[in-house]
Amino acid sequence: MKKKRTNLISNTRRHKALGRLPDKSDIAWFRQTLQSWFKLGRRDFPWRSSSDPYLTCMAEIFLQQTNASKVSDVIRTFTSRFPDWNILAKATETEIESAIFPLGLYRRRAKTIHSLANAVVKLGGLPHTRQGLEKLPGIGQYIANVLLVVLQDRRLPFLDTNMSRVLERFFGPREMADIRYDPYLQTLARKIANVKDSLSANWMVLDFAAIICTKRHPQCLGCPLSGRCGYARKVQVQSAINSL
Repeated sequence: MKKKRTNLISNTRRHKALGRLPDKSDIAWFRQTLQSWFKLGRRDFPWRSSSDPYLTCMAEIFLQQTNASKVSDVIRTFTSRFPDWNILAKATETEIESAIFPLGLYRRRAKTIHSLANAVVKLGGLPHTRQGLEKLPGIGQYIANVLLVVLQDRRLPFLDTNMSRVLERFFGPREMADIRYDPYLQTLARKIANVKDSLSANWMVLDFAAIICTKRHPQCLGCPLSGRCGYARKVQVQSAINSL
């Protein structure tokens, strides 16, 4: 009975979320506007010009709670010192710690990275399915999506707190605290990423979040989305009130 009630609540939330989704034309305008911005505003990092699963995986683990520019500096020396899964698995955690020390959280990361390397070596390589990837140490929904898009050209969103901030400010807030389980946000993000070049569609939102739609001081005044953005309108109204 409890499981049946849980499924009913889940289905109710899903139907409600689908009813809140924006029109296709709004999603298309959002995507096209960001594509135009992305042509000039995109960021370049070593892992973006590579389809190497090892480099991609290490970059995404390093990027958690860490500035991308700092990761860019560290990952070159890291992959030179530990160029593949086998060499990384044979290293000690102390050696890994010293290599990633500038990133912070180095003890926890070193333990995760070392466990991951050993698991991948034991398997003979990274799994090709979401289920297999998410069983690995340090690999959750987000990194699994990145790997599936980069390596298999799947159309999946890189939904993290940065992407969710942009989507929620423009299209409206989610209902659940955890973005991994929010049906509205998950469905919306999938629609944004459901294009031929899903990789660039994801990067443009993440870069926009890092440069324009920042957490504390968003640049609403010069934002190309501001004409249709509810959050930008609220900022403008508040600014007008503060100036009185």
